[in-house]
Amino acid sequence: MVVEKLDKKKITVSFSGAVGKKGLNDIKEYIEFLEANGVPKRKLIPKSVIKKLSDEINKAASARFKKAKGIA
Repeated sequence: MVVEKLDKKKITVSFSGAVGKKGLNDIKEYIEFLEANGVPKRKLIPKSVIKKLSDEINKAASARFKKAKGIA
């Protein structure tokens, strides 16, 4: 994906062909949703919560990998 900001009012986004017709349609609908409803405001999440979630994801991924390789 390539994103270019041409000026203050125009942004160009290019996608690879692997996205496909359905993927492009989903992206188009999401962009139309953002234009109609505005960009959602980001909520500040404490770093401790992010760290905890990251650790849980890494632990689960490690367990799946070990199980797939027959290590555990």
